[in-house]
Amino acid sequence: MKMSKEIFFDIDQRILDTISQEFDVDKLIDNFAENIANKKKEEIEDVAKKVFGEYGQKLMARATELGEKYFDRTYEVIEEVAEKTGVGPFPHVCQRFLEIFNMGTQRKALTVVISNISQLSHKVGPCVFLNAIKEKCGEDVAKLLTCKHIDLSAFNVLYDNLNLPVDIRMEASIPSEGYCQFTALRKK
Repeated sequence: MKMSKEIFFDIDQRILDTISQEFDVDKLIDNFAENIANKKKEEIEDVAKKVFGEYGQKLMARATELGEKYFDRTYEVIEEVAEKTGVGPFPHVCQRFLEIFNMGTQRKALTVVISNISQLSHKVGPCVFLNAIKEKCGEDVAKLLTCKHIDLSAFNVLYDNLNLPVDIRMEASIPSEGYCQFTALRKK
C-alpha cells in the first residue's frame, strides 16, 4: 500500500522564523528611539511615519513573498475557493497574509472580528511594538501610538499588491479600548 503525501494546514514555521529574524522588533524600536531623541511631538510623528512606515511595507512584502513560497493546504484551498467562486482574494487571501504578518511579529494568531466579502476587521492587543516603545521611549511617546504606521503601511502594501480598492481605517486603539482594531472596507 502506498503512503499518501503528508498534508500541512499550519503556516510553515520557516516563514515565522524568517520574519522574526529579518524584522527584529528590538532593533526597530532602538532605531526609532535613536531617531526621536530630543525631538518635539510633531517631529516624532514624522519620524514614526518614515521608520515604522518603511518597516511595515517591507514586512508585508516579505510576508506575502514567503506565504506564496511556502504555502500549505489551507492556502491552496483558499486560492481554489477564491478562483472557483469568483469572490477573489478578499477577504480570505488577505486574511492569510495578515495572519503571517501578525504571527511573525506578535507571535500569536490573528483575532478576526469581521470577515466577509465587503469588510475585513481584526484586533491587536497586547502589542509587542507598543510595549517595546513604552519600555524604550517612555509612556508619553507610547501614548502617541506611532506604531500604527507599521500596520497601516503594511495594509496599503497588501491591498495594493492584490489590486484591491479598499478604505483602511483604525477603529480602536490600545490606550482607549485596550486593543487596536483595523478595518478594510472594500470599495464598490
